[in-house]
Amino acid sequence: MNGVGRQLEWSAAALLAVLLLGCGAKPGERQADSAEPPPEPAPARPSGVRPPVAAAKLYEGEPEKLRAQVDDLLRQVKPAAGEGELLAGVVPHGAYAVAGRCAAEFYGRLPRGRCTRVVLLAPSHYANFAGIVVASPDIGTYDTPLGGVPLDYKTCNWLLGYEGFLTSAAAEEREYSVEVQLPFLQRALDRFELVPLLCGRIAVDELVPYARVLARLMDGRTLFIASSDFTHYGPAYRYVPFTEDVAENLGKRLEATAAMVARLELPEFHRHCEATGDTICGEMALKLLMGVLKASKVPALGRVLGRCLSGDVKGDYANSVSYAAIGFFVEHMGLLPKEANMIKEERSGDWSPGLTDAEKATLFDIARTTIAWCTGREAGGKFDFSGCALTDRLRENFATFVTLKKQGLLRGCIGSLAPVDPLYLSVHHNAVNAATQDPRFPPVEPDEVAALEIHVSVLSPITQIGAPDEFRIGQDGIIIEKGGRRAVYLPEVAVEQGWTREETLSSLSRKAGLPSDAWREGARFKVFQSVVLSEE
Repeated sequence: MNGVGRQLEWSAAALLAVLLLGCGAKPGERQADSAEPPPEPAPARPSGVRPPVAAAKLYEGEPEKLRAQVDDLLRQVKPAAGEGELLAGVVPHGAYAVAGRCAAEFYGRLPRGRCTRVVLLAPSHYANFAGIVVASPDIGTYDTPLGGVPLDYKTCNWLLGYEGFLTSAAAEEREYSVEVQLPFLQRALDRFELVPLLCGRIAVDELVPYARVLARLMDGRTLFIASSDFTHYGPAYRYVPFTEDVAENLGKRLEATAAMVARLELPEFHRHCEATGDTICGEMALKLLMGVLKASKVPALGRVLGRCLSGDVKGDYANSVSYAAIGFFVEHMGLLPKEANMIKEERSGDWSPGLTDAEKATLFDIARTTIAWCTGREAGGKFDFSGCALTDRLRENFATFVTLKKQGLLRGCIGSLAPVDPLYLSVHHNAVNAATQDPRFPPVEPDEVAALEIHVSVLSPITQIGAPDEFRIGQDGIIIEKGGRRAVYLPEVAVEQGWTREETLSSLSRKAGLPSDAWREGARFKVFQSVVLSEE
């Protein structure tokens, strides 16, 4: 594919489709909202409870003592004026007696009441696996001595629809890297729900798809945390890269690696880990957090809030663990994009392309990033599909169209009736042409992109019917052919306009340049169904 020039070669067929389809509205005409199906009852929260495994080991085990321990650490934090609002951070998961003061530098800056969801990226110390482990479906609460932390089980279930996200009770059972963060969160925030994610093996060239999925959760109410310690030094950890000036060398290394993370220098951090074999237990959690922040394109400023060595506390560096707290700040939460919601599917009939939630989200990511790409300054370059999770289903040929609306008004709509391209490419092509080639509208400007409502429709195969009374209003899209003329309405058009079958066919006839009653005799009809994907 060679940029917008490639799209123009394809646009003739697309323009024919838009003239035929019309999307059921004239320029500037507001369409009536489609009738919404009754909401499905929300599934009950799983009843399982994950008990604490680190209480009385890494932090106080009795509620009153733990509350006092955490509150004392938080009281010692003195945030500077004008730091901005915390969007994400890195926090150690060492024992509170050693790493708690460092951890508090992050938690003491959290604004109470804003964050209602916490996505916690953490390492797995006891299990070896590839991908990301999500909470087991039967677990609804993570318990601590301070009470239960409810899971955002809907988001957990949503993530399990993506390739590489899995469950593992064995990995979850003994792991403490999530749990150690919870008492701080319980004292620093009001009510919140948890999305605990244990990070396994992920190749550096596979990080982008994971990061893009997780970045969809970033909004003004979600806090991202990477739970990680830094260098584990000494014979106990089988890592002795130097034997002289140990405290000084550990301090320099911690300063350098923490700064790489704060500056989101993912390639440099990866090279450091590869070259030195640095024993950073949350290496993958740190890389994922950096990837998520990059994928979100939020202008976050990273700052190292605190550093310490366990040797500083114990007075012995023979075996020492390095800790850092890092905060990522934004000037104000209004800079964050609207949360990319889960994708809603509306079927006109019984037909469905059989897409998973993950595949629907991928199509939407392609549509939205395509529009930003083709309307931006880099439109002459090559669109990058490398970060897209292209499944076998997305590589199958389907006919699609893309509809753009702005404040409820049609802003562009182009599609094709023939399944001549793989689904992901068809959406990409139609997104380009809906934004830049619809003859009824001027091209979309870059500053309009964020405000656009996008609807992606996938069409079923077309079949011929014998008579117009076989056309099912609201279920079928309809094509009329007569005297060398042809016109099409999509399934939702009649519903949006409130038309009867006769009114739909009369309007369709006029659209084809025929008399209103031309459909009654001598016309041929074809029908199809559609699935419309939109953001909730």
